[in-house]
Amino acid sequence: MVTPSQIPSTNQSIAGGDTAPRTQKRLGEILVESGWVKETDIIEALVEAKQTGQYLGAVLIRREKLTKEQLGKALAKQFNIQYVSLANLEADQVLIKLLPEEFMRENQVFPIAKEGGRLVVAMVDPRNRRIYDEITFITGMRPQVVVTTSIEFQEAFSKIVQQRTSTNILEGISEVATQTQETKEDQLRQQQISEMFDTSNPLVKLVNSIIEEGIEKNASDIHIEARDKTCLIRFRIDGILQSIIEIPPNMESSFITRIKVMARMDIAEHRRPQDGRIGLTYKGTEYNLRVNTLPVGEGKEKVVIRILRPSKNISDFADLGFTTTDIKKIETLYKSPYGIVLVCGPTGSGKTTTLYTILHKINDEYRNISTVEDPIELRIEGLNQSQVNHKAEFTFASALRALLRQDPDVIMVGEIRDFETLESAIHASLTGHLVFSTIHANTTAATVTRLTEMGADPNMIGSALLGVIAQRLARTLCSECKEGYEASEEEKAIIFPTNPEKQKQPLTLYKGVGCFNCNNSGYRGRVGLYEVMMMDRKIRQLISGHKLDLEIEDAAVEGGMKTLNTSGVEVLVNGKTSFDELVRVLGANLGKTM
Repeated sequence: MVTPSQIPSTNQSIAGGDTAPRTQKRLGEILVESGWVKETDIIEALVEAKQTGQYLGAVLIRREKLTKEQLGKALAKQFNIQYVSLANLEADQVLIKLLPEEFMRENQVFPIAKEGGRLVVAMVDPRNRRIYDEITFITGMRPQVVVTTSIEFQEAFSKIVQQRTSTNILEGISEVATQTQETKEDQLRQQQISEMFDTSNPLVKLVNSIIEEGIEKNASDIHIEARDKTCLIRFRIDGILQSIIEIPPNMESSFITRIKVMARMDIAEHRRPQDGRIGLTYKGTEYNLRVNTLPVGEGKEKVVIRILRPSKNISDFADLGFTTTDIKKIETLYKSPYGIVLVCGPTGSGKTTTLYTILHKINDEYRNISTVEDPIELRIEGLNQSQVNHKAEFTFASALRALLRQDPDVIMVGEIRDFETLESAIHASLTGHLVFSTIHANTTAATVTRLTEMGADPNMIGSALLGVIAQRLARTLCSECKEGYEASEEEKAIIFPTNPEKQKQPLTLYKGVGCFNCNNSGYRGRVGLYEVMMMDRKIRQLISGHKLDLEIEDAAVEGGMKTLNTSGVEVLVNGKTSFDELVRVLGANLGKTM
């Protein structure tokens, strides 16, 4: 714990009480005047700071032009308050719990001690008086502000605050494990089942804490996997699985049973896959969790929980990463009176999100919009959404036939999986309906080949199809820790394989270092990569002539289509993603690019 005696004494006024911190000079001026950094270093660092969104001091430290202590002294001089290093902080968890974790993260403020009736807090940017008032409102104490560096705050926050959840989970595991060991074997099963319904049970709290942590970390899926000597919990964050914690094997059965109880599954069935749903309200927001179990041998099961977020999270096209040109093409597609629009890409590439965004745009009281989905991922007010039910023989194809008797204007089919569904969709489009759907194909041109392989007549495809959107999702570099570097010859050869001139020119790329904001992954969030193929006379002729997808793609590019690879390279060069991530998503052979 930091005590008041550990804070250097000073005659300078401390912010948060009587006066606010005053900025006398720019940080760069102070550093140059102190002789710690050259003016040229400041200029170069300012360019990188502007590109990456990082603090100037953090850039200089990463470039090894400045030490944390020197930066701290400069900040103290700039704001006319004390500097306190958090490097070797032994923080008091009681103090840390006074402020919400999200508040500390967003405002970069860290409580370190109590002095009299005031709370001593270290801040990265102590100029915002609003934060002082909020601290007073939350804690009931006026803040006494000292300054610290952004890097030290990140390290302290990552090391101390983010261990809360792991500590709570581990404590839950310990408590459950102790209870399990103390229970006699002949009473264990019956007691476990009864305890699954007791919300005060430590195991119930443990399951809830893991699900809530998945929501907090913006995970799309939670994986519970049985291993030889443990049970592993993993979160899929930004498309990548990350190990979170291990549960002792003697808790595995009880843990999965609790999830089955929540999802209203048969807890006695271990031999067959099961599907279930969990409705959950967390921090005032309703979440829909889709649960699936799968037998994996030796009586064990693997569980995956898909976290479906509410419809208010539907973004605009620009937020999804579409360019202005592509947005205009999509507007042309959804303003058409009839025809088929398809979205293609691998599982988890955001196809359904794109379709929901389109439906959200055209959702008004003058249209009858009906969907058939498996499952319904988001409930949207104003849409008539139907769930596929194979047991009741309510399939995509049969649902489509039923929808046509419901006087629809727009129909969305979750996925075209077979010829029967495809045939029904084509029939619907040719009878005056606008149809949206998804299909598994790699590119827009390959979608046409996929449709013919499923048995559709090329002439019918040419008549019904309005356009195809192909997409991928690439992880976005964390703005707090990304840094630039000079691209190698090999990287430029892959990025610009058909442009020797660009291969000779210098190119700055970016990579993620890893920090507390991105869980040390270097990435935070995802950006879409898209290609939008609009049907024109030439492409329809190629489809009717049974031409290869490569010829169709060439014609689309001549007509102004930007390929997935070109979209990816633009995102890479603009510093939004890394070279390794682009290769992971699109492959090392980028082909036609910029």
